[in-house]
Amino acid sequence: MLLPGQSVTAARRKIYPRNSPGRFRSLRNLISLLLQAGLFLLPWLNWGSRQAVLADLPGRKLFLFGLVLHPQDNYFLLLLTVIAVVLISAVSALAGRVWCGFACPQTIFTQAFIAVERFFEGDRAARMRLDRSPWNWPKLRLKGLKWATWTLMGGWLGVTFSGYFIPMRQLASQLLTGHVSLGTGLVVAFFTGIALFDFGYFREQFCQHVCPYARLQGAMLDADSIIVGYDSRRGEPRGKLKASPRGACVDCSMCVQVCPMGIDIREGLQAECIGCTACIDACDDIMDKVKQPHGLIRFTSLNELEGRPTQVARPRTLIYLAALVLLSALFVYLVTHRPALAFDCERVVQPGGQLAALTADGRVSNIFKVHLANQLAEPAVVRLELCNLPAELLGGRTELSLEPGEISEVQLLLVAERGLSRGIHPFQLRARLEDGSTLTSQATFFVP
Repeated sequence: MLLPGQSVTAARRKIYPRNSPGRFRSLRNLISLLLQAGLFLLPWLNWGSRQAVLADLPGRKLFLFGLVLHPQDNYFLLLLTVIAVVLISAVSALAGRVWCGFACPQTIFTQAFIAVERFFEGDRAARMRLDRSPWNWPKLRLKGLKWATWTLMGGWLGVTFSGYFIPMRQLASQLLTGHVSLGTGLVVAFFTGIALFDFGYFREQFCQHVCPYARLQGAMLDADSIIVGYDSRRGEPRGKLKASPRGACVDCSMCVQVCPMGIDIREGLQAECIGCTACIDACDDIMDKVKQPHGLIRFTSLNELEGRPTQVARPRTLIYLAALVLLSALFVYLVTHRPALAFDCERVVQPGGQLAALTADGRVSNIFKVHLANQLAEPAVVRLELCNLPAELLGGRTELSLEPGEISEVQLLLVAERGLSRGIHPFQLRARLEDGSTLTSQATFFVP
C-alpha cells in the first residue's frame, strides 16, 4: 500500500557508461560509420533528374531510386514493411537483439552523443563527480561546450532527416541564403529538437519504455537464440582475485559500469539488454589481466549456458528464411513487371446530364476523362491513340510530357463516324511511349 507522497514509479537513475574499447567496439564503430555515411549521403544522391529518395508529402509521392510510388501503390510499402518485420524476427530468432546493439539508429546516435560527453567531461567517474559538484565556471563551461556540440549535431541530424521530406538541395539553398520558409524551419526545428531530447537526455529510456521491439523480443527468442550471456557455471562463486574458493568472475563490476542500459549481465537474460557487447569487451580485458581465457561473458545461447548443444537450423528459422525468400521474390517480381505508366480512361457525363451529344453535322460525341501517372524515374512523353472504334479525336491533348512521378488528367472529345449503330461500343485507348512500348485502357462509346 502506498503511503501519502509516495510515487508508483521510481525516479530515473542516470547512467554513466564507462568507455570499453575492444574488438566488438571496433566492429560497432565500423558499422556505425558505414550506416551514418549512408544516412547522411543518401539525401544528396540524385537518380536521373531528381532526388533518389524523397517523400513528397504535398505531392503525395514517394521516390525510391527507380520507383515512383503514388497512394494507389501502397501495396509496395506494405510488402516492404512485412519483409522488414520478418527480417527483424529472423535476426532475433538467430542472434537476439544484435540489431539493437550494432545497427539501430537509437544506439548509434546515442553512442555518438555519449562520445562527445566523454570528450568534454571525461569518463564515467569524472562525469559522476562533475554532476555532483556545485555549479561554477568550469562546470558551466564544460556543460556549455557539450550542449553546443550536441546542438550542432542535432541540427545536422535535423537537416538530414528533413532532407528526406524536403528536396535536400532546395533545403540547403534556403539555409545558406537565409531565406527559410516557415514550414521548412518548423520541420528542421522539430527533427533537431527530437534528436537533442532523445540522444542527449532520454537515451536508454526509449529502449526500455517506448520501443515495442524490446517487449516483442521475448516472443521471438528461444533457448537456441544467440545472446550475450554470462557463464555462471564458470564464473560463480564470485570473489576477489585472492579469495578462495571462487569462480572466474573477480567481481570487478566492469560489465555493469560499461553497460549503456545500466543492467548487470550476471543476473541472466534481461529485456533491457540490447546486445551491444560492451560487457564482453570489458570482461575480456579483465580476463587478460588476471591471465584467464576469454568467454566468461560471450555470445552464447541459453542451451549452451546450461550445457546443451545449440541448434541453429530449426523450424522457426527455416520458416523465417522461406518467408523472406518468397516475399523478396514477390517484391522483385512486382517491381520488374510494374508498368511505366498508370493509365485509365472513363466516360464522363456531358453538360445537361447526357452521356452523349450530337455535333452540328449530326454525328455522336462522347467525352472521356483520361488519368495518367508517370511511374518512371525520368520524364516521359506519351501519345494517345484510338483503337477499334470508327471515330476520331477532335478535342483534348493527345500528346503529353510528364515529369517523373507527375499525375495528369485530360479530357478527350471522341466523335463517331456516321452510321455507327445504337448501343454501347467497346474500344481501346492506347498510350504510346517514346521507346515504342504501349499500354491500353478499355472504355465504351455510347450511341443513344
